[in-house]
Amino acid sequence: MDMDTPTDLPLFTKLYTLAQVLGILSVVLVGVWVGLYRGGFGWSAFPDLQFNWHPFLMVLGLVLLYANGALIYRGFRSERKRKLKVVHAVVMVSALVCAVVGLVAVFKFHDSKGFANMHSLHSWIGLATVILFACQWLAGLLTFLFPGLRSSLRAAYLPLHQYFGLFIFAGAITSTLLGLSEKAIFVQSVGSESVLVNVTGLCVAVFAGLVTYLLSQPKFRRQATEDEVLLTDTVLE
Repeated sequence: MDMDTPTDLPLFTKLYTLAQVLGILSVVLVGVWVGLYRGGFGWSAFPDLQFNWHPFLMVLGLVLLYANGALIYRGFRSERKRKLKVVHAVVMVSALVCAVVGLVAVFKFHDSKGFANMHSLHSWIGLATVILFACQWLAGLLTFLFPGLRSSLRAAYLPLHQYFGLFIFAGAITSTLLGLSEKAIFVQSVGSESVLVNVTGLCVAVFAGLVTYLLSQPKFRRQATEDEVLLTDTVLE
């Protein structure tokens, strides 16, 4: 069956658009939360505000950017695959940079306050997710962009790359929801702040569900062009 049938693409477009709205809204809501209720952003000179970069950058990087990196091949199906590979790698490394800076922010905040690091399930899952993400990005770079690597090796690694891509995204979403709940309890947020945190978490959860559905459905998969088939460079969907 042709994956680009009129009955499939309109559904993909609607779900993709809704996912984008919810993803961007999630980042905006985190920014509003830390801006209105947690004092805004700061760095070493303002250690109390340094923590606020952590939730913002983690949601921006591991949720929004990561998901869009994964959706590149389906959202821009008419572009040449070589170009999409480069964009995919750039978006993913941008997400990784956001995550690393977010980790630095929370570790420096904890150190300035004398708080223990890595004491919660949120921190364990979050750090493991970032480490696995870094390994996944490096493996993907060497496998799919390294010149001269045999297509058979790329094809053999592709299912693992796809599986761990979704696994890392699941870890990021789990860590995000745990982190929002943990912080809300720690600062004893009530009233409108509590509602804002809950709405943010709900947006993240629904966004994750939509992204997972878009990535898991074969009918939304990008079709290789005739030129790509002739070049036998069709292993990264």
